[in-house]
Amino acid sequence: GGATLTQEFEHFVGGPVDTVHIASHFFFCGFEASPGEAPDAKAGMVHTWNLNAASEPPLELCLSPMAKYAGSGRIRSLWTTVDGRVWSGGTDGVIRQWAFSPTGGPTGTGGFALVRSMESHLGAVTGITLVGTMLWSGGMDGTIRLWNVDSGDCAHLIPAVKKDTTNATSGGAQAPPTGHSGPVTGLLPFEAPNNQGSFVFSSSLDDTVKVWNATNGECVASESHGQGVTSIALTSDLKGNPLLLCGLFYGDIMVRGTISSPPLVLLLKLSHQYIGVGHELGPVNDIQAGPGNTFYAVADDGKLTVWQITGDFGL
Repeated sequence: GGATLTQEFEHFVGGPVDTVHIASHFFFCGFEASPGEAPDAKAGMVHTWNLNAASEPPLELCLSPMAKYAGSGRIRSLWTTVDGRVWSGGTDGVIRQWAFSPTGGPTGTGGFALVRSMESHLGAVTGITLVGTMLWSGGMDGTIRLWNVDSGDCAHLIPAVKKDTTNATSGGAQAPPTGHSGPVTGLLPFEAPNNQGSFVFSSSLDDTVKVWNATNGECVASESHGQGVTSIALTSDLKGNPLLLCGLFYGDIMVRGTISSPPLVLLLKLSHQYIGVGHELGPVNDIQAGPGNTFYAVADDGKLTVWQITGDFGL
């Protein structure tokens, strides 16, 4: 009586996959492989498939007709929109914006052409998200940057701080919020219910998740986890209240409130000490929400775990 899964398609990209993203019925995949003209060299590449015609060859993101790759380093983050805009972030610290072009492909056929490059991060760009007219990016350098999508200019910088100056709130204590003191591992847009505002969640190896006002870049909440936060995702409880899922460095998963009082209150912890149940070796590399109040997590222990929220958190 179990569910039946049917494989839709399979494509060997020729190298390790670092990031994927879905916009509408298009599936984007960032990976490292040889671009062809230099068989012994590796570069960051991005292919995209139309899921309504998955058997067709993928479209490619190419720096130019003579550079059949999306970046000199691996592609660590992607963000796409349904109107065909794409942003990629690489280990070279560069964010690149792309747009579909009938001649943008490597052979002069349809593909994505480079619109502009945005440089400021020192090291890999590990998170990208779009909120309104601002593109948010986070990196291994610990900074968060806000970019004007129309001009490509960096409009606001949230600088990294030294670890001993970081002040995360805990248990409702009021403390001056600051930037991250470690690599940023994720960015996540959040629209609060009942038009209560637009926000962005950020996670970091400095143990914290922070909440930023998307309109002015101000930090409105911060919570420490006692270990690096390696992945974040949004889901909801049975009442439809939005919840924040936090995958942690040692394999733990924490479920936190988003509209709770105080903010980011801990609702549930799935401990790595649950032998045979949770992730025992960590870190939790990715976590994603699924249908029917389920969520999925993958970690360095080689396990995929599937959880379902069935209880009432009293929110």
